Amino acid sequence: METKKQQEKKIQYIICRVCGYIETADKADQPCPACGFPKTVWMEYNPRRLNPTRKKLLDLHLHPIAVHFPITGSAGTLLLPLIALVVPYGLSYRLFDMVTLIAMIMPLLTLIGAVSGYIGGKLRYKTTTAPLLKRKMYLSIVYFLITLGQSYIAFSTGVGPENALIMAGLGLVSSVVAAILGKQGSHLFAGLHGPYVAG
Repeated sequence: METKKQQEKKIQYIICRVCGYIETADKADQPCPACGFPKTVWMEYNPRRLNPTRKKLLDLHLHPIAVHFPITGSAGTLLLPLIALVVPYGLSYRLFDMVTLIAMIMPLLTLIGAVSGYIGGKLRYKTTTAPLLKRKMYLSIVYFLITLGQSYIAFSTGVGPENALIMAGLGLVSSVVAAILGKQGSHLFAGLHGPYVAG
């Protein structure tokens, strides 16, 4: 009877040349489930072996999950104040209250995203001093400072018609920074010329 390690050595992986989706080799006769291209897109793939503990932690996908919350918050602080300026008063004050709440929790959400990214980088790459990782850390600090500004406005005066455009402007800047951070994340994951960047 084969040991588990011997069985694992026999497992072969394939990767889609179009989108980068990784699958077990027994699915090589099927189209890519991610992009739908025919089976001719598959090529052999040898994944990097990770320490089992590191792999378990990375497989939780804490950073990719955590960053969705501040990204949504940034979009909310951009769009909701603008919408609140043009809808009837009964709805607008509720939207302004919602923006106030979002802005007040944004620094915490951003901090959670940044810390989970730092931990993920350390687990995956065993360093945080590589150029792309450092760039992401600096951008995360900028993002955090912008959300602190939004939070200060929300806490000190609340969000209303008088400062809605300021909040939306900061929401626009934070959304741009969040988009750049996401692009940097795809570079870290797939390289500057990987399928996620080129596609």
